[in-house]
Amino acid sequence: MRPRTPVTLADVAALAGVSQQTVSRVVNNQPNVSARTRARVTQAAAQLDYVPNRLATSLARQRTFTVGFVTNDLALHAPSQLTSGIERAARAAGYSLIVSIVPHDTLPAVTQAVRALRERQVDGVLINASMTPADAGELLRRLPDLPCVFMDVTPDTPVPASLLDQEYGARLAAQHLLDLGHTRVAFITSPNEAIVENTREQGWQGVLHAHGLSPVARVSGDWSPHGGYVATQTLLAGPAFTALLVANDQMAVGALRALWERGLNVPADVSVIGYDDTPESALLIPPLTTVRQDFPTLGQRAFAHLLARLGGETPEDVIVTRPELIIRASSGPPQTPARADVQAALRLLTRTLAARAHPPE
Repeated sequence: MRPRTPVTLADVAALAGVSQQTVSRVVNNQPNVSARTRARVTQAAAQLDYVPNRLATSLARQRTFTVGFVTNDLALHAPSQLTSGIERAARAAGYSLIVSIVPHDTLPAVTQAVRALRERQVDGVLINASMTPADAGELLRRLPDLPCVFMDVTPDTPVPASLLDQEYGARLAAQHLLDLGHTRVAFITSPNEAIVENTREQGWQGVLHAHGLSPVARVSGDWSPHGGYVATQTLLAGPAFTALLVANDQMAVGALRALWERGLNVPADVSVIGYDDTPESALLIPPLTTVRQDFPTLGQRAFAHLLARLGGETPEDVIVTRPELIIRASSGPPQTPARADVQAALRLLTRTLAARAHPPE
């Protein structure tokens, strides 16, 4: 069997009844083509099974129409959602995406990942790695010829960035608790090495301090449900609190378990607020109040930011997206003194019955 002759732009143009230039505009997702004509060209291309010659286009424009994405573990909620948003935006613009996972958010690890992507001739790179302003600036200095947009740096970092205002989201959560009447608030914070995520605690602290309050206690977690469980057990061994702010939803899952094991009702005894709004947060018992970060939209905006720079535009250096508070059943007013007395009596009774059921030998 003779090999099939490749379908050309001319073939598509003939079938669609348009010029080859119009087909080129449609294939390369360029403007100035009516929706009706675009649909006709798309249908003709599909009918002929037309495959654009990206190599020829790349040589002509000196681009590969490929971008890189450096990120941490895709098993985590944020990186997976960001990847989805970036890939969708890239595909719509005629670009391919290459993902590189870094095991640690250190300057050497991120530099190695970005250099590996540059060796694959990517046009630009999106970087979702928590970096200090000094490290982000040093990375740009090392790679001056590669357009980059950062996604996990503080807003004051002097680099091109598309970010979520994490401190703003944290302030919404803390203010919600104070509006409910809570004054005894505990924190489960991000890991100590986290940089941008530490602004969540800064937001919590800022709201409490503005009302003359301080956290009852704070414990660092490790982002995992088990880490939240252990951190909550540590908090429960200390001073009493009526509300708990948690740096992400996965740790909040562990916190809910620890509170349940202690016989505490959420939110009657302790209100709990997470951060991120993972898909399972609305299905927990009780459904979790949390701060929603729209990661797919952030990914799309970050890609648009990079694409503008690739096109020679000069967008704002920092583009910020604000999260929103999602109020569910895990937050409510603090318990009344009478209920507190009843709960204390019930806990004492539980301990007494447990001791009688298992007397010391």
